[in-house]
Amino acid sequence: LTDTESESSYYSPQKVKSREVLCLEQEGITIEVLMMGEPFFNCQIGFVGCRALCLKGIMGVRDFEENLNRREEDAVFFSCGDNLKSKGMTYLTNSLFDYRSPENNGVKAEFILDSANHKETYTEIVGMQRFGAFYMDYLYTMENSSSEGSQDFSVLNTEELVPTAQETSMKRLVVGPLDIRLHSSAVHRILKMVTCAMDHEYEPYCKPQQETIEACHGPATPEEISRLEEFIPTRLTSVTLLQVSVTVSMAEFNLLHALIPVILGYKATPRPVSVPVFQPLHPLPSVQFQVERVNFDHSEPMYGPELVTTVSSLSQPPENLLHHCYAHLYLKVFGFQAGLTCQDRTGSFLPLISIIPSFSTAIYGKLIQLPAFWSKRSAVPTAECIFELPHFTVQATRPQTLLLQAICQSWTHSMVNGSPLPVSESLHNEVFKVPGCPHRSSHQRQVWTVKSPSKWLHISECLQSRLPAESQWSHLRVVTSASRAHSSTSKGRKFPL
Repeated sequence: LTDTESESSYYSPQKVKSREVLCLEQEGITIEVLMMGEPFFNCQIGFVGCRALCLKGIMGVRDFEENLNRREEDAVFFSCGDNLKSKGMTYLTNSLFDYRSPENNGVKAEFILDSANHKETYTEIVGMQRFGAFYMDYLYTMENSSSEGSQDFSVLNTEELVPTAQETSMKRLVVGPLDIRLHSSAVHRILKMVTCAMDHEYEPYCKPQQETIEACHGPATPEEISRLEEFIPTRLTSVTLLQVSVTVSMAEFNLLHALIPVILGYKATPRPVSVPVFQPLHPLPSVQFQVERVNFDHSEPMYGPELVTTVSSLSQPPENLLHHCYAHLYLKVFGFQAGLTCQDRTGSFLPLISIIPSFSTAIYGKLIQLPAFWSKRSAVPTAECIFELPHFTVQATRPQTLLLQAICQSWTHSMVNGSPLPVSESLHNEVFKVPGCPHRSSHQRQVWTVKSPSKWLHISECLQSRLPAESQWSHLRVVTSASRAHSSTSKGRKFPL
């Protein structure tokens, strides 16, 4: 980060001084590109390991100066994948740097140039075994359904909407074991970077483009509709996160009152900030979130404006064509759990105390493309969302609840001197059951559990731009699980649903 400072004299010029605050390290990086004219293009990118760590000080707080003699592991707040010492040189497989590759052994290399074999060969497991931290596979194919050759879709008019070439675009991103530790040093460095980017006096690099409606060229012909129903070019994006761990520690210092207003869009007011003397907290209470797997899939039409212009002009568009006029989003979360933990003086974390036991959930949503074309179609919803949650439980004792409150307040209540109030030793011993310390008896502990009775939540929204805002409507429907759709009696007490 760069900052200006002046000498003691009033008339002395300002000097620009730069300070190192962050460091990003990557190793084992590979980029491979394979193409065969227009019909086939493939790009694969991956790396073995990546980590980010804090350097020196931030906002006057000297938390990682050399004289503090802190361990390097304490400075790392982002780590992904493995390192070359333990992973080996697998990222060089089949490259010219691999002595086992065909080119280095006088053998002609064979390349996969069709999408079906490519998907069977380069799977998620193969990519993560080769790299371990990050793997991206972008595949674009163009298959001709006739002998007329390929066409340029960008110059097509409405009458030539669907050519003979069938295009597909697929992009897969896989991120391996991911460990994120959000402590005060990391959060202040990240938000300081964002603040410097938001506090500028120049025009933004790009502005959102307004949606323009072109004149309609008339209704589509039956031949165009039949060709559309045969094949529609689609762009698919898939993102997978594996074994994610996010740890939010109690704030050791808090100067967010000087950063948040700028990020929210308010003008920065120069005022003195009291810089605390950094003192590491040991033990350091934390909230940890763990996820076994996250799948995010997104699909949309490759040539949305041309498709929407044609389909919206039909009086009764087919369901298949209407389905492709939406952008579809799928989010699946497997094995999500949250709890309390604590970092000791050696830097290791205690076993997780479960607050939210492991559960899985799924969300599906779709959004209409170019809503202005559908303003006169009240029966066509602009957005739809389906949420599935089979079960959800929250359980905590009173000491655990107080510790959660203390961790939240250390971030939300920015102190004037920058130093939050520490947690009492008795509360820490009660939560983490330190041996040799007295604890309350079991009957004094308060445990509360919340279970979600609803299994499906369906939201459908339809906005009509031609009506005033107060006439716009939305529909909400909640369907509970059939196993809970009746009253239950326990010891003479009725529990209404």
